Amino acid sequence: MYEQLLHKLNKLTPLNPQQQQQLCRFAHKLELPKASLILEAGEISNHIYFVAQGVVRSWYSSYGKEVTRWLCFEGHFASSYFSFAYRNPSEDSIISISDCELLCISYDDLHYLSQQDQVWIDLNRRLLEFYYTNLLERVASFQTQSTAERYNALLQEHPDIEDRVTLSYIASYLGMTQETLSRLRKKSKKRQKLT
Repeated sequence: MYEQLLHKLNKLTPLNPQQQQQLCRFAHKLELPKASLILEAGEISNHIYFVAQGVVRSWYSSYGKEVTRWLCFEGHFASSYFSFAYRNPSEDSIISISDCELLCISYDDLHYLSQQDQVWIDLNRRLLEFYYTNLLERVASFQTQSTAERYNALLQEHPDIEDRVTLSYIASYLGMTQETLSRLRKKSKKRQKLT
């Protein structure tokens, strides 16, 4: 589990063996059953979570309806990043939608590490850049891609998503109704049968 985290972080900012040991001392293992609330809207996000196993969902309420902001799979970080970085209440709630194994590091521990070594400041900046880039790509996909293109891109990135995430969450994440998603799935299955 720690190896997965170190592999991911070394892609963002190379860490020497001492820095890797420091991180492993501060990153805590957390095992959560399905449907565990990780963060409730209105709270300040005090942790960043690395998903080693499972799927995590971030959602917000709009006119009494849950809207999926993002889905986080293995090898990715989950948090309400703007809440974490700027110490503001989160607009989102975060929940495990499967049994999960996470590694978490607190804001206070990351702040402490940042006072010890510039690499942690760089890493925090790279995480925010990564999150911001993903956010821009997601917005661009809504502006430039059809619903079918967004669905196909999601399947390409996560071929097993329909086995792991309920269709209502997938539809919400893609910005479409469940009916539209059902039509897209039918068309996709017909194409697969023809090939």
